Amino acid sequence: MGSSGSGRLTDYPGSGKAKSKGAGGDGPLQSDRCARAFSTSLEDVEHCTYHQHHKSAPPVGTSLHIALQKRLVALTNAGEVVGSLPTQFNYLAACLEAGYGYVGQVRDSSNGPPAATVAADFAAVAPK
Repeated sequence: MGSSGSGRLTDYPGSGKAKSKGAGGDGPLQSDRCARAFSTSLEDVEHCTYHQHHKSAPPVGTSLHIALQKRLVALTNAGEVVGSLPTQFNYLAACLEAGYGYVGQVRDSSNGPPAATVAADFAAVAPK
């Protein structure tokens, strides 16, 4: 039906969120945030191209990278979308625009029931 996101309006740009260390904005605090590794569970796994093509979630160890499509998504090296990132990671769009990249791999994978799930770990790749 919809994204399970954090449900916080502060996850979206222009929300009026107070800036604190690593909370975004310009300058060194933004790059510090962009350079951080992170782990997350992906959303909408069963609705993405990987699951549609393979009828399952990708196995543990599958290499992934982050891209901005309509949402921030995790893709395989073959370009198949595995899942969407939760809205709490929306700040990564600005990091990608600034030249950062994010690579990782599937840490946990399940085909359900009730639904397919994928958890992954990602590391930042600094701009060249």
